[in-house]
Amino acid sequence: MKRILILLLSLVIAVGLFANLVVYSSVDEANARKILNAFVAETGIKVDFVFLSSGPALARIEAEINNPQADVWFGAPLENHIIAKERGLTQAYKTLSVYGVLPEFYDIDGFYHPIYMNPLGIGINKTVLEQIKAPVPETWEDLLKPAYSRMIQYPNPQSSGTAYSLITGLLQIYGENGAIEYLRKLAPNIQTYTQSGTGPSKAVGPGQVAMGIQFTPAFFQFMEQGYPVDVVFPKEGVPYEVASVSILKGARNLADAQKLVDWVVSKAGQQQVVDQQTYFYPIRSDVDFGTLQPLSTIKLLPVDPAWAAENKTRLIERWVNEVLPY
Repeated sequence: MKRILILLLSLVIAVGLFANLVVYSSVDEANARKILNAFVAETGIKVDFVFLSSGPALARIEAEINNPQADVWFGAPLENHIIAKERGLTQAYKTLSVYGVLPEFYDIDGFYHPIYMNPLGIGINKTVLEQIKAPVPETWEDLLKPAYSRMIQYPNPQSSGTAYSLITGLLQIYGENGAIEYLRKLAPNIQTYTQSGTGPSKAVGPGQVAMGIQFTPAFFQFMEQGYPVDVVFPKEGVPYEVASVSILKGARNLADAQKLVDWVVSKAGQQQVVDQQTYFYPIRSDVDFGTLQPLSTIKLLPVDPAWAAENKTRLIERWVNEVLPY
């Protein structure tokens, strides 16, 4: 009888462990909680969070393929979800919520869907620009002006995916050799190549530098906090990242996982991405963008993620050899 009771107790514990929707989140913890707590509030579905950056999340999902411990991978740029799809780690689900979403943001086979996107932009400190009597830039070419000497920060592509996104975006404008030449010309105006993708904003906000180049959420947060910061999206166009969500193969809570996908891509879910002050860009045009500049006014430069992944090592080596020394 004792053995039977132990077995029953073990079964109850096991069922309890998997009763909630289990999410591996690669969105930063604070913003993941904002979005997923809004999902819980609207649906009543309970969610357990495990926070993992993109690389460790993918490795853990692959290691658990025969005994999945999570239902959903939430966050990480879409190229990571492409890899998960190719490795057979996720399953397809076609949600009707994608109507109204740009097709380049999701997988037509249903293996991954967008949560939010972030365009890359130039954050400027208006007070510093006034002090050095320099104009507000409007284009990438403007950043080459001598007036900005040692007044710009952007991340180092050896350590930052954000910086590599800048390179792949400039390739769409100038071609490969032209992009490397542009970055070489820009080098005299660079104060620091930061190790972190969000490093430039930390200098732009308090006025330690005039401008920074990175994805935009931190700049918008400084603006909301009253800093003399603004964001410029160069007229030639900007690259962007798309954070995605996938349902894992073998998900124990499949119905709830599907409801999360439905919700986060829907108008209601996307409005919460804005209303929860994540400063992420929604991937729908039919929501209130709040203080964010409407996506329709920004020229976006799509980059083939498979090509970007294949050429990353080579292009970063070119940057190290042909740009960094200047």
